[in-house]
Amino acid sequence: METSVKGSRIRSCSFFAPLVLLLLFAVVPDLRAQGLFSGGFERDVNRYRWTGEIHLTEQVKAWQLDVSNNFRSDAFILFNDRLSFRDENHTNLNLGRRFEDRQLSFSSRTGWYSLSRVFIQDLLAGYRFPLTRQVWLEPVVGASVDQRPGFSHGTGQAPLRTDAGPTAGIRLSIPPTLMDEYMVQVTGEAVVKSISPRRGDYLRATGRAERTFEKTRVQTTVQVASVRRDAYQAASFLNRDDAIDRVEETVESTRSDTMAATILVDLPVSIGTTVAGRLDFSANRRRVESLRAPENAIFFDSEFSRRVVEGELSTTFARNQSLFRLSVQAGAEVERRHLTNDRDLPPAQASQKLNLLNQADFDRGYVLIQANTRFPVGRSAVIQADISANILRHDTPEVNPDDRDELYYNGLLGINTKLTRFVELQLQVFGTYYHTVYLKAERSAENNVQYSLRLRPTLIWRPSRRSRISLIPEVRANYTIDDFLLPGRRPTDQSARELSYTIDAEHELGRGVRILVSGKVSDLRLGRFLNDTFAEIPFDTLRTTSTWVRLKVGERVQAEVGVRTFIRSDFDRSTTVRYEIDDGSGLQSSVTRPGRRQITQIGPTTAVIWPLSGGSFLRLDGWATIQSVTNRLYGELPEGMEQAIRKAARSGTRTLIPNLAVTMQWSF
Repeated sequence: METSVKGSRIRSCSFFAPLVLLLLFAVVPDLRAQGLFSGGFERDVNRYRWTGEIHLTEQVKAWQLDVSNNFRSDAFILFNDRLSFRDENHTNLNLGRRFEDRQLSFSSRTGWYSLSRVFIQDLLAGYRFPLTRQVWLEPVVGASVDQRPGFSHGTGQAPLRTDAGPTAGIRLSIPPTLMDEYMVQVTGEAVVKSISPRRGDYLRATGRAERTFEKTRVQTTVQVASVRRDAYQAASFLNRDDAIDRVEETVESTRSDTMAATILVDLPVSIGTTVAGRLDFSANRRRVESLRAPENAIFFDSEFSRRVVEGELSTTFARNQSLFRLSVQAGAEVERRHLTNDRDLPPAQASQKLNLLNQADFDRGYVLIQANTRFPVGRSAVIQADISANILRHDTPEVNPDDRDELYYNGLLGINTKLTRFVELQLQVFGTYYHTVYLKAERSAENNVQYSLRLRPTLIWRPSRRSRISLIPEVRANYTIDDFLLPGRRPTDQSARELSYTIDAEHELGRGVRILVSGKVSDLRLGRFLNDTFAEIPFDTLRTTSTWVRLKVGERVQAEVGVRTFIRSDFDRSTTVRYEIDDGSGLQSSVTRPGRRQITQIGPTTAVIWPLSGGSFLRLDGWATIQSVTNRLYGELPEGMEQAIRKAARSGTRTLIPNLAVTMQWSF
């Protein structure tokens, strides 16, 4: 929403809500609470962000009070310096009192979302009593209020509809209890809201059982969830007349049912050797149905279903500092979509909608093999190796040409060794192979193979206790090669080669004064790859350089100042430069040519970190960026305007971007 006086008041009230709660608990003598408050402000380029969060816990005589509030507000600077706000606020309040083995509780949950103009309020009261020594049951009753946009008459903003009604539910819990040699734990909650003409249902239950047979541990977890949410449907989907009364607003009901189960098995074979297995199953069914729709309206009720089965078998060997792990994973996933009211629709529209839904259906299966090892060599070196192979089969209906097979290999080989007492060397080599094959003729020309190879040595030098220098050069090469070339087309094989150097240094000057330096230089060259001769024809070079120098002082209270720079230069096939015509008229024109664009950024940085007692702190970060964008054009320029155009290209544009972040956390 755009900024306005009313919107600013709402946002200000929501931001200061946690502060009001904080002052209330701090000022009133009978409400000495323990809690945590955190808040912050951040300005980043074209976005402002305010955050506030508070958690309070207090024992007031025989009552236990828990309060939490979470607020976030984002303001985006749009064109013409117009502000657009997106605010969210969540408040939870719980008040309970125990009577021996019983408990009386009251709860309030509030949610507000400015962008969608939704306000939700739930008030519940519950009474918990034991069914047995291990099982308790808690019925809850209350009321709910739900406000959100309804049907829009005309082109204006949709009016808000406020629906309210009773709410009832039940909660169940079985804490970890030993039953017939099984350790069983069950939690569940079900709530039904009747906010006519809409409903809101919520059900979630989790059960876990674990047992150990001699050395074998078996754990089973089952989760069940069902959620129903009703919302007013937009007018654009119903082809209705504006004369229809508000009472006839159509409700779109969405119900999602989910079930998931996991079985874990651990079997120690010998000292340091373990065999483990895992089996996962999940199923989700989501139905979208239009309720209270006009007789002549055309709407589409759909159903979505997903089934996933995954399994893993692994063995691990660990002894001293050596480790070896081998695992095999396999899985299958199925997604289906269809219309549930196709018989009530015109055949042409039902067929068109069903065709769109079926395009997203698929069957997917994969097999993944992984091997990981780590072992010492001598007293000062450790070798690490990670290798994996994955094959994927993605099947789609005839109307979807995304039917494909994928083969993926990934490997890492590294060694970490101490050359001397002051020098440490880490050498890593990465390699990948990725092959994609589309099985249908429409996309078979996209079949390609991608290779990647990286070499990353890291040298860490500690000349003294106060100094540390890390130098990380890296060489990377990527190649993308098509499986075949269609007649009459140019080859699209590409290469990308990069050489970069990264440095990270720190030196302590004494008395809590340190200097930190970090920087990176990168040269990325893109080109057309010639696979037969293993050569390339370059078409672009991207060069980047970044540095950050900081001076940090203080031990308990820390402050730092620094300077950060960033330079990026790359080729642009269509660089546009605006220039002033040199005839005294003051008119401007523009020219577009290939050229090289350079972005230069430089600016100061600062930070203050003030720790307080009990884990509290105050942090301030500020940085400013002066950005300059210049161009260098290639090719011929309009006669008589060469000097003015090149001067305008060299001058470019200059922008000042201030940034600020304030963060506070107070434990009390």
